[in-house]
Amino acid sequence: MQFVLDYAQERIRVSAAARYWFRDMTKPGGPSNRKHLRSAAVCFLLLAAAGLSSVLPRQLFSQAGNAAAQAAPQSAAAPANADIPEQRIRIRVEEVQIPFSVFDDNGSLVLNLKKEDFTILEDGVPQEIRYFSPPVNLPLRFGLLIDTSSSTRQRIQFEKEAAMQLGYYVLSHNKDHQGFLMTFDHGPEVIQDYTTNPDDLTTALDGLQAAGGTAMLDAVIEASHKHLREAPGPGIPRRVIVLFSDGEDNLSKHSLEQTVEIALRNDVRIFVVSSNGYGQNAPGQATLQRLVRETNGQMFSPLDELPSSAFATGYISRHQLYESQNSVYAPGTGAYTSELNMALTKALEAIGNELTNQYAIGYVPKNNLLDGTFRTIEIRTRRRNVEIRAKRGYYAVP
Repeated sequence: MQFVLDYAQERIRVSAAARYWFRDMTKPGGPSNRKHLRSAAVCFLLLAAAGLSSVLPRQLFSQAGNAAAQAAPQSAAAPANADIPEQRIRIRVEEVQIPFSVFDDNGSLVLNLKKEDFTILEDGVPQEIRYFSPPVNLPLRFGLLIDTSSSTRQRIQFEKEAAMQLGYYVLSHNKDHQGFLMTFDHGPEVIQDYTTNPDDLTTALDGLQAAGGTAMLDAVIEASHKHLREAPGPGIPRRVIVLFSDGEDNLSKHSLEQTVEIALRNDVRIFVVSSNGYGQNAPGQATLQRLVRETNGQMFSPLDELPSSAFATGYISRHQLYESQNSVYAPGTGAYTSELNMALTKALEAIGNELTNQYAIGYVPKNNLLDGTFRTIEIRTRRRNVEIRAKRGYYAVP
């Protein structure tokens, strides 16, 4: 109880007389009859209700309750007080916050829904919506993960340009957004820490070169657990990874299942910009699809979308990703490169639009046990012919 007093004295202005009385009530050997103990407990609860709970962490209150429970038997040495029950004070409010997006049949964002249009279920049990926010640019913490392994040597410039465009798009929409840049080949490395300035990301991207093996899954785990888990404030930001890769991995120490679990435990969604081209043998594509599906992100493959005239003529063969190999467009016209850039821009705009226009719902679970289990979440709407994209659930941990 003493550490609670010390903390409260620093944070809350309490008169000297009140502090003296409270210390006397709670020190070892102090008054121990039932009346005084009950008064001390009431005083503590009043202080908590007056605002202590807003400045003290939840763990502190838990420790305080345990300390009070341990002190009670010590102060009940007199036989007359032997029947005093163990007293515990528990203060815990765990609100689950869910950012989500709504799309119509054409893939366009639906931005005009209201709180009464939604219901939310946890493990199939309806929950009371206590917080609702219309589509706003909620604070975002994101990591751009760039594959710099040998397998992407021919496409490293594509990845760099894509990351630059997305960084500018997202950071320019909200001064509260922050992003970092991580590369991975034989291992992950952060080459630009959290920043609000897209020029910082561009400078870091300029000098990238491809070489070495690939530890993609290890990079996703480190980004999720080490960097996004402790993302800087303010508020409770959304956590997102945007992965630029072909999905190949030959050096990671962790499995795909472990990677998905770590991402879910840290409330991270994964978006992917695949560098695999049309007709390529791409064994890593299935891994990328699994990461996206499990975390309810999205995947885009701009290089997999051939120019429209290719389907009409049939002259473009598989693996032809560069204009010099293109037999449909005359070399030097820039037509092939232009259409690929358009596909890339479309993909990045889709990611950026979703990340900067999301609803948010909050509720206090009816099942308030923090038992470490995975709780599924389902958001429903009475609006027809729409798709809701949100995380699948969360782990109930302190």
